Amino acid sequence: MYITILERCIMVNNVENQGLKRGTLELLEYNDNYTKIFNEEKLNLEKILDGFYVKIEHVGSTAIKGIKSKPIIDILITCNNLDEFIEFVKKNVASDIYTIKEEPTKGGDFLIRKEENGKVKAFIHVLPENSSTAKNYILFRDYLNRNIDEAKKYEKLKLKLYNKYKNDRQSYTLGKDKYINGIIKKAQKEEYR
Repeated sequence: MYITILERCIMVNNVENQGLKRGTLELLEYNDNYTKIFNEEKLNLEKILDGFYVKIEHVGSTAIKGIKSKPIIDILITCNNLDEFIEFVKKNVASDIYTIKEEPTKGGDFLIRKEENGKVKAFIHVLPENSSTAKNYILFRDYLNRNIDEAKKYEKLKLKLYNKYKNDRQSYTLGKDKYINGIIKKAQKEEYR
């Protein structure tokens, strides 16, 4: 039943150049269609996941207005019980379109990739609702959307790392960690004032 729903739901309007081949890196200008793509994918996921989630949020650089990003939509799903969620997804959702990353992730999230036509279109990060990592995804996104100068600093860092590591996606990602952690600390201080 769920695969039938999945097959009907995968036709999300694509922005030109959305997605990348696994392991590759490219930064593109911000595109207003990212929000539309996220909203359509959210509707698909709500149908497919049949209540096995608490919230579905748009996170990552495509959720930060006006900055360059990889053309991959990052989605955060929070759930009440991660083990039950994983079991449900493995039995009912995993397919050629929605693939599961079996290796552990740096953030401890359960990661699902949406792949079509040889390209990763979305990374779906799944964490328990009360996870500090889930909260940090939101804090980072919201802080940069409220502070355009900081968002531009982040974009500048990303471009510098891209020019240095365009053939080494892991080093590119690790190069952003210190900055991201600093922004999260600023956002936490602001939140608790």
